[in-house]
Amino acid sequence: MSITMLISLNYAIFALALLSSFDLFRRSPEYRDAATHLLLFAFAALFGGLAHHMQLERSFTTQLFSNISQYLPSTFKISSFQYVFVRVWLITFLLIGFTEYYFMRIFLYPVAAQYQYNWVKPTLLTSLIIFSLCSIIFSQYAIVVVYHLFTHVLVIGFSLFLILKKGFTEFWVLIALVTLNLIAGGVWSLMATDKIPTGELHYNDWYHIIILAFIVFLHWSLTKGGLITALQSVKEPRSLDT
Repeated sequence: MSITMLISLNYAIFALALLSSFDLFRRSPEYRDAATHLLLFAFAALFGGLAHHMQLERSFTTQLFSNISQYLPSTFKISSFQYVFVRVWLITFLLIGFTEYYFMRIFLYPVAAQYQYNWVKPTLLTSLIIFSLCSIIFSQYAIVVVYHLFTHVLVIGFSLFLILKKGFTEFWVLIALVTLNLIAGGVWSLMATDKIPTGELHYNDWYHIIILAFIVFLHWSLTKGGLITALQSVKEPRSLDT
């Protein structure tokens, strides 16, 4: 596939996620995890864009590094394009991992605190540590895909629990939100393997366009959609059987 992706969409995601994050940070403390999630989301998109930009403009970037190295002590000279690219790609992976981790925290931490599910926090933290270690060892994007599926399936499972067992119908919005994000990944996978035509756009462009819509939907769901308020209304069960 010879179509060049629109890297500007990465930077558009960065800007939109950053603005959404700032809006949540100015709200009450209950929005803190959501604000952190979007802040990490923004920088994951930024570094992902930088990595793609380096690949697209490899000759220019290599020359830029060479020019910068002229003014650096020998100890700090930039030895090669690949060394820098690998580090930018690793930072991108780690930021994505923390983004996914905080996505789970938004919805699972309040429920775990109210229902005393003591296994939730160590499970989420362990999943992040495993993902981070895998990111250091491997550079395949499949690692991100697997962790993405894990985090979103877990959030859907908790949402269904709250809906079916506790009657919190507000969480259908969360399921719709998570499903949209999974659809984005599914479309990306099918387009990347030529199962669905991409038209004049790169398959990453379609993914990024859906992600822009996801950020808007996420911000609305957390604020006007009332998800944060609904999470705070989850009450302690009267007995272990409820």
